[in-house]
Amino acid sequence: MQDDSDRSVETGISLISVTNSSHSGASIESVESVKKYGTRIYASRNRAVTSSDYEALIPTIYPETESVSAYGGETLTPPRFGKVYISIKPYNDRYLFNLIKDNIKRDLHMYSVAGIVPEIVDLKYLYLETDSNVYYNPNLAPSANSVKTEVFSSVNTYADSTELNKFGARFKYSQFLNIIDESHQSITSNITTVVMRRDLRAVVNAFADYEICFGNKFHISDNAGYNIKSSGFVVSGITGTVYLTDIPTGDGKGVINLFRLLSPTQPQVVRRNVGKIDYVKGEILLNPINIISTDINKGTPLIEIEAVPDSNDVIGLQDLYLQLDTSNVTISMWPDEIASGAEVSGSNHKVSSSYSNGVFVR
Repeated sequence: MQDDSDRSVETGISLISVTNSSHSGASIESVESVKKYGTRIYASRNRAVTSSDYEALIPTIYPETESVSAYGGETLTPPRFGKVYISIKPYNDRYLFNLIKDNIKRDLHMYSVAGIVPEIVDLKYLYLETDSNVYYNPNLAPSANSVKTEVFSSVNTYADSTELNKFGARFKYSQFLNIIDESHQSITSNITTVVMRRDLRAVVNAFADYEICFGNKFHISDNAGYNIKSSGFVVSGITGTVYLTDIPTGDGKGVINLFRLLSPTQPQVVRRNVGKIDYVKGEILLNPINIISTDINKGTPLIEIEAVPDSNDVIGLQDLYLQLDTSNVTISMWPDEIASGAEVSGSNHKVSSSYSNGVFVR
């Protein structure tokens, strides 16, 4: 009998052309994912009681799930008993369509225990921005730009890794510093500052209140305020562009004011007590406000709000999806004159600040 196992077919083949390429798919499930969800699915026994049960079942109901977070309403302030809140990050997209949400909720009824109501909420992106002053030995580097390119490459790799880009992720500050230091043999050290950012999606030409949660404690660098910084926007009844700022009032709390800039170094408060801030919870609440327009519009009117975390190890809490925004990563190269031998005594060595700058706005 002839063995045809090594024969290839090269004729009589019809080529198929498609007008649209496939999308929203995923690669074969990783070993890490199997280890994470396998035991949870077994423990859930195909019923949803705890938040972990929901996290285990969602990927089986909606295979396009990249990451999922579920938490009970009793953990919220004020508590909402009898509800479980679920945030889902789909592959190759930022948010779930409403139809998909409805389908998932319908399928969950097969597993949910009576009295527990699942609510699927849009995930919230918590962005990290870094500013690094990188010291390097010029004797070991082809050029400052070549070293800078290597640093950016390392940062981009880290930004795309599973260390981030998921619920419950943690930005590990010391690990990030080491990634920069190990990018090139000429690098001797780096001074890196970190800020958190949330993007407020504004409802224009209508009164609306807003809750912006960072899930991490804010650092208060100045009791006079201006710890919170924002991009510009226009509010009904106020002439010109305004910005958000804060004034601490004690006990980890504060108020939010609106101000405008008379000059880059001269702010003027134009409306007080437009909201509250909780520095410990990392939460900003804005009273009903009529926003007319915003300086930033990415298909949706946005107000970027930033704060310095009290700890440089930042966590993506509950429905916060943690990402390192590489478009807002700044790398500055500084020659290390001590390491190169140009300034052995160190008396003229240039130092960079370990604290964020003092500008009033983003």
